[in-house]
Amino acid sequence: MLALIIAAFICYSYFWSILEWGIIGVVVYGLYRFVTALVASQDQQARKPHSSFRPSSFQAESDDPLQTLTDEAPSAGAIIEEVDDALENEAALKVGKEGELRVDRILYRVAMDHLTDVYLEDERGLTQIDHIAKMPWGLVVIETKTYGGFISGTRNYQVWKQSFRLVGSNKYYLFQNPVCQNFRHLAAVRHVTGLKDHVSSLVVFAGSAHTSQRVHNQIVRINHLKTAMRQRPTTDYLLDWKRDAAWGALKHHAQANSGRAAEHLEQLKRRAQ
Repeated sequence: MLALIIAAFICYSYFWSILEWGIIGVVVYGLYRFVTALVASQDQQARKPHSSFRPSSFQAESDDPLQTLTDEAPSAGAIIEEVDDALENEAALKVGKEGELRVDRILYRVAMDHLTDVYLEDERGLTQIDHIAKMPWGLVVIETKTYGGFISGTRNYQVWKQSFRLVGSNKYYLFQNPVCQNFRHLAAVRHVTGLKDHVSSLVVFAGSAHTSQRVHNQIVRINHLKTAMRQRPTTDYLLDWKRDAAWGALKHHAQANSGRAAEHLEQLKRRAQ
């Protein structure tokens, strides 16, 4: 009888010990999940770019091109002004930075890594690039434009035009086709990295501009950027070690040229003279 009592007591003690350890395990696991979630949340916040800009959610009323917007030269008698950039001569520079920040936030989610506001130098001199994204298959060079109004081409494929009235506009702003502008950036990236077939170009429209069919076919709206970035390329994937070596070279050159913004601006002014 005594043996049964002792055995029952031992079983009872073991039961409560197991129960206590089980409760402790559940509490510890819960604390672990809470702490890891908190750290991940803080890390995600830390990765966001620090800026006073708060992007507005403006978009064109439709992503579709306007069939009534033609890619012809301005009509006779129209006032024509050649500008370095369509937006920055019509609106505050803040609007352009706002568009770049919106692209930057998307790249944080879809790219393996990315660089923003990059200065690179090749045999032609310095050039400034809005974004370079590292993807599994290679590199994507992005030019961001936050245009408003109506954007269409001209008979010269290197020149686009902007107006702020669809019909009967008496003033047009002529500016360099940003696709051609990004060719210059592609050349600089290829020069620095030694890559050829695994560097691609994207021109992103982050503003409210309506476009002609020709312009529409050459740009990506910001609300389609994630889809465009995730599309598989037609070429083979770049080997991981080559991609990582190219990215390392880009980061090195970007860091070395990070303080040369004023020099780049002076170069642009001399070319415009």
